[in-house]
Parts: sequence; structure tokens; C-alpha cells
Amino acid sequence: MIFFLYRIFSNLALIFIPFVIFIRKRKGKELPDRISERYGKNTHNRKKGKLIWIHAASIGECQSILPIVDKLNKDQSIDQILITSGTVTSAKIINKKIKGKVVHQFIPFDVPVFANRFLNYWKPSLAVFVESEIWPNFIHNLNTKNIPQIIINGRMTIKSFKRWSLFNSSSKDLFSKFSSCSTQNTDSTLFYEKLGIKKTNYTGNLKFALTPDLTDAKKYDELKVLAGDRKIFLAASTHPGEEEIISRVTLKLKKTCKELLTIVVPRHPTRNNIINKNIIKNTAIRSMGNKIKRNTHIYLADTIGELNLFYKLADIIFIGGSLVMHGGQNPIEAAYHGKKVYHGKHVENFSDVYLTLDQMKLSQVVNNERQLEHFIHEEYKSLDKAVRKVDISSLQKEGEETVKKVLKEIYQYL
Repeated sequence: MIFFLYRIFSNLALIFIPFVIFIRKRKGKELPDRISERYGKNTHNRKKGKLIWIHAASIGECQSILPIVDKLNKDQSIDQILITSGTVTSAKIINKKIKGKVVHQFIPFDVPVFANRFLNYWKPSLAVFVESEIWPNFIHNLNTKNIPQIIINGRMTIKSFKRWSLFNSSSKDLFSKFSSCSTQNTDSTLFYEKLGIKKTNYTGNLKFALTPDLTDAKKYDELKVLAGDRKIFLAASTHPGEEEIISRVTLKLKKTCKELLTIVVPRHPTRNNIINKNIIKNTAIRSMGNKIKRNTHIYLADTIGELNLFYKLADIIFIGGSLVMHGGQNPIEAAYHGKKVYHGKHVENFSDVYLTLDQMKLSQVVNNERQLEHFIHEEYKSLDKAVRKVDISSLQKEGEETVKKVLKEIYQYL
């Protein structure tokens, strides 16, 4: 009943979609020359033969499937791979990475006529949904057309499970249309089973399989020269409230850690007044072309797409979104640089990832500002004794095993 009403309302929403797209264009969330894709129209030619459609919502999901796509791309029995996503940034990343028989389009709005138009043109042999993307009209139409659909790297929080459970009968009818679900944690396995997917299994997190991109050697060398012999403390993917904590910690540490340079890479760099100059004054801002000087306490790297560069440069790494109640940010890329990752206790969105890293001794929780200051101080002192690098072989093995398990699931339906 619930999803019958959903279909009715999604059809009624047709009249509002041009207005929604207009607003999204003004905010830079749509590419003007690709608006037609949102209506289910194609901008690429469909090749003859077997086509796999993989839908990944945003940047993180798109990056996580790259090792899988790379393997499938080499399989001559597969004629084309279609990747869809919903954000401009994810599209830009995918278009930089794709090659061979892989094409990218934006996911259409989940309206029956658009979903039908999309599926009638592409006619996928298999539909693969990544993580937690659930689009009822697409799922219904795929089922009607007898196209197998699966979830990989499935993730469901207890909050989402409780919401779906409010409509228990309708949810089971929807989720039962999936042939299988491979999950990134055991909690999600249980939740998907209870919601009606009969074949669910834990395969691990695909994000463990993604190795960092090569850094821009010229930019790295320039930063290395500017930083000189100073020890780098990187606060990555910080959220409002955390920059003030980092500023206070930096001021305290500078009393004894004279050669410390703090680099802050905010999660949303377009925010105003990210660093409070009432707390700390000696700040250089990358977007303004400021250079790092001997008296620079904090270097604000308020740019997009350079985080990997600063991971490589850093001696000590803290991942934000965790000292405030946000739920954390993905620490895997940082861990792949062979440096221990420090994080706060609010990591609900990546609890399974941090649990794995903690067990591998690749991360360390800090419960408050005082603990963060203590651990950074201890790390700073140890840097003078020897270059410390964390063994990431267990992390690499975890990623390789996960890719194998997920590919095995996919090939069952090809």
C-alpha cells in the first residue's frame, strides 16, 4: 500500500521536477548539458550484448566500486558497463577514472516514466545497487522486466532499519525483489534479512580495496619545501566546532612542540570563517595563495580534491566529524598511507571500519580535546626518534579478499 502511494505521488511530482532542476542548477548541483539524463534519456550509445548497470549514489560509493569495475572491464564476456550516480562531483571523479567499455550517466529521478525509459533503452543484464540506495520505482520496474538486481557493499544503520520496519509488509515486498545482498558489516546482514532479502551475506567493506591515487609530485614538492623540517599534524575532513578544538590544541602544543605545523582540511571548504582568528592569528589560507612561513601555526587547505596530497605530507593524522556529533568520516585512505589515524568517539557512520582499523592497530580513539592534545604530543616526540610507519599489509589483504567475494556474488547473476 505504501509503495502504491509512493508511485502515485512520484507521478504527481512530475510537474515540480523542472523547478527542482532549476534550483539545483543554480546551486551547481546539475550539469546543464546533461539535464536530459535526469529524465531517463541516454547520452551514450548502448552496445550490443551483455550490459551491467551499477548505481552508486555519490563520491564515496563511486570510489568504492572502482576495483570491481576494473576487474569487470577486463572480462571479454561483458560488453558494456554503465555506472550511474547522483552528484556532479561523483560524475567528475568517475569520468576521470573510466576507460574501455565503461560509460557514466546521471541516475534519472525515481519517476515511473523516467525509470521505464531508462531501462527500456539500456536493457541491463544485471542491476547492481551500491550500499544503501533504494529507489522503489526502479526496483519495481526491474522486477517486472525480470532483470536480476542485487545490492553490494550493503550498509544499513539501525535508524534506517527502524524506519523501514514501520512499514513492515510493504518493506518486505520491496526488498524481497532483490536476488541477493552482500554487506559490509554483520549488523547490515541481519537488517537486510529481516527486511526480506533471502540471500544475504557479509563480504566486507569494498572501501578497504581502494588504494590512494598518485599525488601531484610538483604540488607535493612545493609544499615539502614550504614546510621545511617542521612536523605536520593534519586535521582532515573537519566539521564546524572541530576547527576551534584544533586551534586550541595547536596553541597549547606550540609551547613545547616548536616545529609543529597544523594543516586543516575542512570537509566543506566553502564555509565562512573556518578558522577563528580570535583563537589563533598565524593562519595561512591555501585558496588565497598564502605561503607557509616560519611563524605559521595553521595552514588552512580550503581546496577540493587535494586531501590525498596532505595525507602523504602529514606525520600525524586526525580524521574529523568525530569529535562532534556527526558520525565520522572515512579513514581508509589515510590509513593506506601507513600512518596511524586518530579519531573522536562519534564514528557511528563508519563504526565497522574503525573497529577493523582498531583491531589492526591502525587507529586510535581520542575521547576529548585533552586526549587529542596528549596523543599528538606523544606522537610529536616519537617523530624525533625514528620515522614510524604502520604496517598496512593486513589492510590490503582485507581489501583484496572483499573484492573476490563481491565479484563471486556478481557473477552468479551473469
